[in-house]
Amino acid sequence: MMNNPNSENPKKRLNGGLPPADVVQDGIALRLRELYSNIENEGIPDNLLHLLEKLDEAERAQTAKQSPEV
Repeated sequence: MMNNPNSENPKKRLNGGLPPADVVQDGIALRLRELYSNIENEGIPDNLLHLLEKLDEAERAQTAKQSPEV
């Protein structure tokens, strides 16, 4: 019986030393989760909050103009 060097460990590098696709995908997924977690923990800049508040005010004013007065 011929001994396949990759049969013992399916995660061994194949294709000229490249890791299997699932190992690469796992690494990418881990890195994306780390990156997203870092972004998620950042605060929202004050100037963005101010712009969002102005947008909310403008939307409320527009809605008030369009609603029929009783």
